[in-house]
Amino acid sequence: MKKIKPGVYPKEFEKYITLKDGTKVFIRPIKPSDRDIWVEFYLSLSKLSKYYRFFSTRPTPNEKMIKQYTQIDYVNNFALIAIITENGKEKMIGVVRYVLVPEEDGAELAIVIADEWQGKGLGTKLLLLILDIIIKRRISKVLGDVFLDNDKMMRIMKESGFKLVSINEAGIKHFEINLK
Repeated sequence: MKKIKPGVYPKEFEKYITLKDGTKVFIRPIKPSDRDIWVEFYLSLSKLSKYYRFFSTRPTPNEKMIKQYTQIDYVNNFALIAIITENGKEKMIGVVRYVLVPEEDGAELAIVIADEWQGKGLGTKLLLLILDIIIKRRISKVLGDVFLDNDKMMRIMKESGFKLVSINEAGIKHFEINLK
C-alpha cells in the first residue's frame, strides 16, 4: 500500500458495492466538502441511532462536531462514507471511521448506518472495508464500544471476530480485535 500523505484525499479507496437488496452504493473517503450531506445524514438519524453512535441525542450537530467528522487527515483519522444518488443529489447513508489511539497501539472504530438502510449488509461491508485499510496500514489493534442493547452492532462485532473485553456500569461493552 502506498504511503498516505496527511490531508491528501486518497482516491484509491473509491469503489462501488452492492447491498443484499441489489442497491449499488458508492463508497469513498469523506471530504471537507461533504459538510452538507454529513449534516443531512446526522439530522436523518433517529434519536436511538444518534445515541448509539454519538452517545448523545443532540438534535442538531454543532460546528465543532461538523468539523471533527468531515475535516480529517486520512492518517490519524479516516472515514469511508456510503452514498446513493436520489433525484440527482448525493445522499449519505452510512459512515465508518477509525481514529488512532497511540496509547493502545491501535485505532478506535465507529459505524453508523441511516435507519432505513440498516439490515441490508451495509454496516458489515463498511466494517470489512475499513478493517482492510487498517490491516494494510499495520495498525495492530482495533477497539470499539457498543451499548449492551445495540443488538445489530453486537452481532456485527461478534461475527467479525471482535472479542468482548469489558462491560462498564453504563452498559457499554468494549470490544477489541488484535490484528498481529
